[in-house]
Amino acid sequence: YENGVVFHLEGAQSEAFNRAGEINRAAHFCGGRMRARINGLKNDYTVSMWFWNGMPDGARNIAGWMFSRDRDHAISPDGDHLGLNGANQLVFKHGPGDPKQGASSVKRWTWNHALLVREGDRVRVYLNGEDKPEIDLQAPATFPAAFNQVFVGGRSDNSNNWEGRLDEVAIYPRALTPVEFKPLTPR
Repeated sequence: YENGVVFHLEGAQSEAFNRAGEINRAAHFCGGRMRARINGLKNDYTVSMWFWNGMPDGARNIAGWMFSRDRDHAISPDGDHLGLNGANQLVFKHGPGDPKQGASSVKRWTWNHALLVREGDRVRVYLNGEDKPEIDLQAPATFPAAFNQVFVGGRSDNSNNWEGRLDEVAIYPRALTPVEFKPLTPR
């Protein structure tokens, strides 16, 4: 974890990971990121996370980036980035192009679930367990062999990092099927 992350705040509540009366805890990102290396991460992968946006509505074009797979301190033609725009809609950006946005908006200060599934050149992003993806697009999967850095709570270049909480983040080294990821989403 980098500076700008605080811990032990109240997290998302779900039957999937809480027992009755139990308080789940989350990290609150205030400009810092969590950086990790996942060796062997290839072109197919899945990211599941609960998010709580603390950025005021419309304060900036991108409210914040929640997940990034790219080189540190850069935006490369090969990177994947998941975030929320100023209208509180999910956005996905691959490489240097403009982000593609979802249709649904989420309310500030509420817990929501995002699921990013990359299967080769196809990218789908789901919101709150819906069967239809918010974002469904083709984006070339051209990750170099040593492309193993991921960032949670911010983008690889430290631009518009997440301002809010993230909880129950899981990264799978393959594209999960709907049968497999349904239990991860809100019930």
